[in-house]
Amino acid sequence: MKKLPLVLLFAGFIFLFLSVDVTLTGAVIGTDIKITNSLFFVFGLTFFMASLILFVANKSLESLVIPTGTLEADEKRVETAMRSYSHTKEPKPYVLVSGEIHRDERGRPKPDTQQYSIYKELREHYGLKPSDFIIEGKSRDTLENFLYSIKKLKRKKVNHMKIATNPTQYWRFKLFEREAKREGLVDDSFEVEPLYTSESPKEFVYGVLAYVKDYVRVKSAGSLERAEKQRTGSFGSFLKNMLSNSEEKV
Repeated sequence: MKKLPLVLLFAGFIFLFLSVDVTLTGAVIGTDIKITNSLFFVFGLTFFMASLILFVANKSLESLVIPTGTLEADEKRVETAMRSYSHTKEPKPYVLVSGEIHRDERGRPKPDTQQYSIYKELREHYGLKPSDFIIEGKSRDTLENFLYSIKKLKRKKVNHMKIATNPTQYWRFKLFEREAKREGLVDDSFEVEPLYTSESPKEFVYGVLAYVKDYVRVKSAGSLERAEKQRTGSFGSFLKNMLSNSEEKV
């Protein structure tokens, strides 16, 4: 599908070339162009216009994804994502903040939560408008970050995710991307690209263990959607607490 616009463009040029007769006149002072085959000329224009339409339709739209985590991680991810945003030419990518939004009894976002603080910072400090956002406010772990984000991006016809995160969490996003392509949840043209943040030794150890956990979780379930129902949040909390306690003892 990616090569089809180029094939049509090439075919269009061939038909246009065969449909005209170019004669040089007056020692290359001018040229005389005549259409000798109207059918080839129509085919040439048709293929040429079709290639332009397909090129525009297949143009990759981007989104910058900020998966929420700890307060320290969120600060690094927002800074990294918006640095990329400021260096991106028009049209600007959507900014998708992925993570559960905690709400009050009336269903309104609580103002003292990390997610609310991120949205506020993006609007007040970086000048983003509500139309610049894609809101994903349900995910509670990295697998849900991925699954709920791609559902949002599909509606916007976005097929390119740039994720602001550390290397080991990016490994997990790539694991989910490969599985999603295998299962047909996304097209082969869908791409996940990293915007790396720094990673401490503790975060690296946690990330490696979390990758192994998610790999087993996905492979044992047989699909991403079945794996989603087998949440391992308690195990993830155990890993974080264990690493925190070991760091305090050092």
